[in-house]
Amino acid sequence: MKWDIQKRLLVLVLAAGILSFLTLSGLSFYGVSIMRGEMLRLGEEVSKAGANFTESLTEYQLKQTLGELAKARAEFIDNEMKFIQKDVEILAHTMTKIASNPSDYKPIKLRDPRFDEVKNFEPYIIYSPETFLNGMTPENISPELRNEIGIASNITNVLVPLSKSFAKYKSSFNVGSRNGYFIGVTLYPEVEGALDFEDADIYKYDCRERPWYKNAINNKDAVYFYVFKNSDATDNYQVISCSTPYYDKNGVAGVVSIGLSAVEIYNAINETAVGENGFSFVLNNNGEVIFSTRTSGELVVDSGGKDLRDSSEKNFSDAVKKMVDGQSGILPVTVDGEEYFLAFAPMKNIAGSFGTLTLRKDITAAAEESKNYFLSQIKIFLRRFQDKFFIMTFIGAILLVGLIQIFLTAIKKISVRFVKPIHELSDGVRDISSGDFDKKLDIHTGDEVEDLANCFNDMTGELKTYMANLTKVTAERERIATELDVATDIQNGMLPKDFPSRADFEVLATMTPAKKVGGDFYDFYFLDETHLAITVADVSGKGIPAALFMVISKTILNNFAVSKHNSEGLAKVVAAANDKLCANNEAMMFVTAFIGVLDLESGEFTFVNAGHNPPVIYRAENNHCEFLDVKKNFVLGPMDEIPFIEQKINFKRGDLIFIYTDGVTEALNVKEEEYLPDRLINFMNSTDCTADLQTLLKNIRGDVKKHVGEAEQSDDITMFALRFKGKAPEV
Repeated sequence: MKWDIQKRLLVLVLAAGILSFLTLSGLSFYGVSIMRGEMLRLGEEVSKAGANFTESLTEYQLKQTLGELAKARAEFIDNEMKFIQKDVEILAHTMTKIASNPSDYKPIKLRDPRFDEVKNFEPYIIYSPETFLNGMTPENISPELRNEIGIASNITNVLVPLSKSFAKYKSSFNVGSRNGYFIGVTLYPEVEGALDFEDADIYKYDCRERPWYKNAINNKDAVYFYVFKNSDATDNYQVISCSTPYYDKNGVAGVVSIGLSAVEIYNAINETAVGENGFSFVLNNNGEVIFSTRTSGELVVDSGGKDLRDSSEKNFSDAVKKMVDGQSGILPVTVDGEEYFLAFAPMKNIAGSFGTLTLRKDITAAAEESKNYFLSQIKIFLRRFQDKFFIMTFIGAILLVGLIQIFLTAIKKISVRFVKPIHELSDGVRDISSGDFDKKLDIHTGDEVEDLANCFNDMTGELKTYMANLTKVTAERERIATELDVATDIQNGMLPKDFPSRADFEVLATMTPAKKVGGDFYDFYFLDETHLAITVADVSGKGIPAALFMVISKTILNNFAVSKHNSEGLAKVVAAANDKLCANNEAMMFVTAFIGVLDLESGEFTFVNAGHNPPVIYRAENNHCEFLDVKKNFVLGPMDEIPFIEQKINFKRGDLIFIYTDGVTEALNVKEEEYLPDRLINFMNSTDCTADLQTLLKNIRGDVKKHVGEAEQSDDITMFALRFKGKAPEV
């Protein structure tokens, strides 16, 4: 019996497929069976060894973590003290320079809290009772001492800026003289008004009797001491103080000191404790507790200055000795009858040591928990492995039957359509792909190959139509793009490009549309020789309609300003322009506008704000920016016969006004967050507003871009700056 190609292909492919599948399946099953046995055996061995290793590793890592944590916290506390000491040394150096060279300084008068109101960051003077000759008033101080106090008050030029770096903390910055007077700056961040000084304390205060003064005099170097109940403060907050002497030509002239709330140190100590029962503490070199989170037992702060090297617990007293000797490490100790692990590290700047205690049972419990968790995970893994093995075996059997059926069906279909129709289809498709869209395939197999041929025939006709339409659409798009380019050139041509920088004023503006054309515009022009008119406006919407309304608005505002300003005033000009814009405004478009006129001789600036964003005014006298206080007026265009309010301000030499559209403050980033007016005013107060206008506008636009990031520009952006330089000098 002869077999045709279809039968031969069917038998050959089917036999090859089944044989290959059975061979691979047998090998896979054998390999998986071996792997299953090995995994079960290995799992039991790994679970035992891994559990013990996990327990030991967990305990070791916990101890190492405690040690590193102790070192880090010790370094943090030590560095805080070091920074304070550096600041004290700066104050002492400066005060020594002032006291040694009094002729180089002019006297400064400070506030007296007995008579004057004193606020945060304001320096003040307190006199000791012996300072006065007759009656406790500044007039009864000897002329020599009064002059010395005035010269010494120059230290406030350093004291005040230095105190601002501690603005978040309760703190005090002190200079005490050997002659009894006291110069200070006190900070209470929670107090907004005047600070409260106790009158009785002020009249009897003598800085030379204070511990910070005596310690510095006795040690003749930077000295730390700790006051746990600050008797000078109403809330008795705990402080850390650092003080050192300063000198004049006769030797020690006094002491400077910085006192800082100990809250930050206590927070650092509280964060270090591990476990619910763990706690931390700081010892000085006498073995005494100076900081502790413990409220009872042997390690409380108010333990009466007990030297813990004499503790009844031998292992704890030995550990304390190592702490006092400046060593670091982790040791098992017993405190208040409980077993702990003590991690400790030295602190060089304050001559002490930091320690943190963690219950031994907390660490062993964590290690045991890690061991049990590891064992449970191994058991879960082995159980899942066996479940997956049986599932995969079952699925493999089902796939074998299914694949045999797929092979039979696929080979029958392939053999029927074999050879000739495929070649004819290939040749015809090759002709079509070369560009012969008139080519028609003539295939009649009655199956999918014939359908495919018919589809190719239909496709050639559609391709011819598509190519013709594509040519037409491309030409139309090119025409529209050309017209948009022309519209953009026309709009740009209507905006002033020459920005004069004269002796009496300087002006600069930029406009970046969100589309090819936009609705923002700016303008400036002279009404006469001494009056400069400016306009910044934002038309509702974007694109061509906004651009057309922009042209109309700009022209009308310009015409009415030139013709009516001198006779009727700026408010009347805006009202007349609004009435003109309302006529035939069927689209109900509107424009927000800021219109102003600057008298270049007097600096008087008259303006009307028609629904526009409030501009930013920069005052050169105090180098500060703020939003201009503008009256509420309606926008231009929707409604006629509306009155407008004009306002006036005076510009001084160097003053500047920055006008912008809402494309600046409403610029969106990828998170849909707006730039906002607060960020604008904060940035302008942080940048150099005395720079040339090109640099200033570039800096503002740069900050907007920094906020927007990769987001697409959502609105037209216009920025306009005018700086008043004052009347030009006569030649």
